[in-house]
Amino acid sequence: MSKSIMHQKDGTCYLCMMLKGDYDDHKITEEHHAVFGIANRNLAEHYGLKVYLCPEHHRTGKEAVHRNYKITKYLQEKAQVVFESKYPNESFREIFGKNFKLEDKPPEKKEIPKEPGFRFLEEE
Repeated sequence: MSKSIMHQKDGTCYLCMMLKGDYDDHKITEEHHAVFGIANRNLAEHYGLKVYLCPEHHRTGKEAVHRNYKITKYLQEKAQVVFESKYPNESFREIFGKNFKLEDKPPEKKEIPKEPGFRFLEEE
């Protein structure tokens, strides 16, 4: 098992820190590989591209990486940036088969005008 190059296993939640500035300790944190898929999970483990998340940010909450496309992409892009800094002579795209800094961005949402009497439900 490789040590993370993104985050220390110290009881903090990576996403609580990055999204909310919350550095509090959590009783439980769960390991999450920032780049996943059968082969890529093993590569993420090898290169240390993993973070530790509270259950709410890992599996259960609205901003949980396993439930929120934007959060997943955010972590993948952060993993690529850290990888490229730590391994400047390696090609992230050749190793992982993707470039998260340029590809797979969700389409920009267009603002839908709201009319009186109507309320649009927020996406999860």
